[in-house]
Amino acid sequence: MPPHAAAGSYWRTLEAYIMQLAVLGLGNMGSALANCLLKAGHDVSVWNRTSEKAEVFAEAGATISSSPDDAIAASEFAIICIKSHKETVELVNGLSVSLKGKTICDMSTGDTSDADSLVAILEGQGAGYMLGMINAYPSGVGGDETTILTVGSAGTWDRYGSIIRELGGKSAHVGEKPAALAALFAGLFTVRQGFMFGMIYGALVCQKAGIPMQVYADQLPATIKLVNDYHDLFARTVPTEDYDKAEASLKVYALAQEDALKTFQSVKAPAEFIQLMHDRTKTAWVDGYGDRQLTSLVQHMAGT
Repeated sequence: MPPHAAAGSYWRTLEAYIMQLAVLGLGNMGSALANCLLKAGHDVSVWNRTSEKAEVFAEAGATISSSPDDAIAASEFAIICIKSHKETVELVNGLSVSLKGKTICDMSTGDTSDADSLVAILEGQGAGYMLGMINAYPSGVGGDETTILTVGSAGTWDRYGSIIRELGGKSAHVGEKPAALAALFAGLFTVRQGFMFGMIYGALVCQKAGIPMQVYADQLPATIKLVNDYHDLFARTVPTEDYDKAEASLKVYALAQEDALKTFQSVKAPAEFIQLMHDRTKTAWVDGYGDRQLTSLVQHMAGT
């Protein structure tokens, strides 16, 4: 092969990996996304409602767009990272540029109905769609362990999944329907918030009993280590629905929860959190789940 032919092949291959991208919305998260894509060598156009935030990206090699139309016109894959899906709908409805053949990736938040509205508008204009949930702070964008979960129209992950993985090394595609992402967000958010509320309610009962908060805080790391064991149990039993042979049965947990509930009540600490856990567990016990794994609550509650 002649040298010039080999060189031409090299540059065509390189161009295939360097995409025309846009980032609209340069708050803390949008800025992190744009910086990551620029560092990866992509051709990135940026836009922000307040132009001052956009101008600082010129030194990093970004093209500064004066309007959302300009940013999207210059890109094949546009990431929108503003406050909510609802605001993204307003932004898209205000565009005059054609979206046909382009893919819009909304990294904003919102409920299922707003996401459905956005998807309907994009599909109606001949655009592909992707919705992303970023499981990281802005400082984590670009990290090997960072996860961005996405849903998208057919083929979008095949074309642009590599871009999402540059933004988060453990990112994944979880389906096509917006409801899947909203439900996954709600589920994972509940895990995090459940953990935080557990610590908060635990602090209250200890405080009511006269235990110094520093003593309580110092004991949390040992308890947190058990969370990994809980995860292992969950991962081993729930996907397979194998809830038999419990090392610690549901009724054992129900009795322990009852003891904890009585303690909360005796020191007059707010007990709603532990009350909910006990009520759910005790009901499943009464319904015949007593000798099964605590995780069988997933099966019991799904059937009630």
